Amino acid sequence: MYQCRSVAASVLCILMIVGCTPEKGSSAKLSPASGTVTVDGKPSPRIVVRFIPKSGTPGNGAFGQTDGRGKYTLMQTSGEEGILPGEYDVTFSQFAMPDGTAVRLDIQPESVGAVQALPEHYTDASTSEIEASVTGGSNSFDFALESE
Repeated sequence: MYQCRSVAASVLCILMIVGCTPEKGSSAKLSPASGTVTVDGKPSPRIVVRFIPKSGTPGNGAFGQTDGRGKYTLMQTSGEEGILPGEYDVTFSQFAMPDGTAVRLDIQPESVGAVQALPEHYTDASTSEIEASVTGGSNSFDFALESE
C-alpha cells in the first residue's frame, strides 16, 4: 500500500511538472521589450542590459545589447525575442580596453584585459536599484545612467 501511494505521488509530481513547463521553443508567453540606454545623456553602444527575475517571477530573465544609437531589444538565451511578464532587477555592463576602445563582440572581455566602463553599482542586481515591471503587452524601458 505504501509503495502504491509513493508511485502515485511520483506520477502526480511528474505530471504537474510537465504540465507547468512551457513548451521548448514556445514564445507564446514572451512579451516584446526594448528601449534606449544613455550614459550622461548620450546614447551608448555595447552596453549589455540584463533583466534578472525577482522572487515570484518565472523564467531566467532576458538580455539585450545596445547598438550605436543606444537601442536594445531583450531576448532569451535561446535567441527568441521577448521576456516573460513579471518584476525584474536590471543590471548593465560595458567593457572597454584600458585605452578606452571598444571590445570586439566575438571576444571574451576578460581574456584581453578589458575593464568595466560603467560604475560598479550598475553591474550587480543587489546594488543597481533599477527595476522594471514587464506587462503582457509590448514594453519599452529607457534608462539614463551616469558615469560617475
